[in-house]
Amino acid sequence: MTLGEYLADAGRKKHVYGAHDCVTFPSDWALVHGWPDPMAEWRGGYFDDSPARNGLLEIFSDGFDSAGIPRATDVIEGDVGVISMLGHEAGAIFTGQRWAVVMPRGLAFVSSHPGMVLRAWRVCRG
Repeated sequence: MTLGEYLADAGRKKHVYGAHDCVTFPSDWALVHGWPDPMAEWRGGYFDDSPARNGLLEIFSDGFDSAGIPRATDVIEGDVGVISMLGHEAGAIFTGQRWAVVMPRGLAFVSSHPGMVLRAWRVCRG
């Protein structure tokens, strides 16, 4: 599945905490690429944004690092990251120009700027 196909599919889905949100969206992209589920411990176990209120960086680091997904320093298309947007953290996928993120109103694309990427992982192999 290409990133474009994945984004088109995600754009048709309704936001649902624990099923299709800014945590499961990048985690499912990792599953598409054959990695173990980085969010297996949390998937389906929350029904609002309360687990993310203190930030997502630690949750993503625990999940993606324990799944063996390598960290990325210079992000490229298809990388997953935790980004900072107006003081809030979100899990997102880099499109090569923007970050795609699932928001309560649906899929959004955020312009990238220096310092917004808190941590990133190289999901695509090869």
